[in-house]
Amino acid sequence: MKVESAFIRESGEYPLPARIAIPLSKPTGRPRVEYRLRVESEDDARLVQRRGQPLFALTAKEVTKLGYPIRFPARLVVARSILPLVESSLGTIPFVSEEAARSPRPEDVAIAVLGFDMIGARVLVDRNPDWDSMYLSRRVWEENLVSRATFVRFFDVLPFLPEEGEAISRSALERKIRKNPSETAR
Repeated sequence: MKVESAFIRESGEYPLPARIAIPLSKPTGRPRVEYRLRVESEDDARLVQRRGQPLFALTAKEVTKLGYPIRFPARLVVARSILPLVESSLGTIPFVSEEAARSPRPEDVAIAVLGFDMIGARVLVDRNPDWDSMYLSRRVWEENLVSRATFVRFFDVLPFLPEEGEAISRSALERKIRKNPSETAR
């Protein structure tokens, strides 16, 4: 058995461009048309996000503004609840929290980075000591990234986060962090 779902545009709602809202079937008459979303660029992601959908484009520029100069292809952070409804050539990062995907806080950007660059996420946490440690600990837990966070010793700076699995030694972590440029750090 297969579960399928779709987006349905409400009457009076401004439609998304045809390149983004892909109909699942050919409408006849005046039926409700079901759609999937095709997000192929950062601009598409911003447009869909402005319409209230829980997704955002994670860009190198955004991560650099938070204190970790890095280059990587843009990735799409999508709430798991709508992941099957979104097509994209961008790499996708699923988020459990719809609210975090809809309106990401800087801490949520670090959580997204933790999924593909553990050292980078730790550098972000170190360079932003004013972040909400309770919120960050909760988000690590929600996204089931505790073992990745433990590996880069998030527990050193997040007292509410439990340890799970292996952790890199403190000296090895310090060496790796020193290798990261910090000209944009706050």
